[in-house]
Amino acid sequence: MKNLLFIFLIVPSMGVSQTQTDHEHAMSRFMKFYNNKQGDSIINMWPSDAPYIGSIKRSWNKEVVESLHEKYGKLLSYEYVGIDSEDSNPGLAVFKTKYSIVGEKTTSLNLDEKKHLSTFRFITSSDGIDKLLNGKK
Repeated sequence: MKNLLFIFLIVPSMGVSQTQTDHEHAMSRFMKFYNNKQGDSIINMWPSDAPYIGSIKRSWNKEVVESLHEKYGKLLSYEYVGIDSEDSNPGLAVFKTKYSIVGEKTTSLNLDEKKHLSTFRFITSSDGIDKLLNGKK
């Protein structure tokens, strides 16, 4: 009976859980597109049928990406910190990021079952992120 419970409760969730590698791959793609000022490619990291795609298109249009480059600079590096278990978005991966103008910040994201972006926070902070960062030191 315990084996059946495991199969029905745990195994299905294993199919949709995302790994550190999945999150790092998404962040790598974002870094490439951001540094090359390819807002359209960033937009395509979300599912095309997302109900909020209009907002994403406005958030990553050419002018916005140019403005972000002027304010923050190029994304020089990122380091996976962990999952923010205190955030309301399950599986929110946190990265320590370094920009050429503003220096170190944090970025977070999570992915859907097809490894598209579900949530993306360009520059973010929270108590949960602070705990992750302090645990890293």
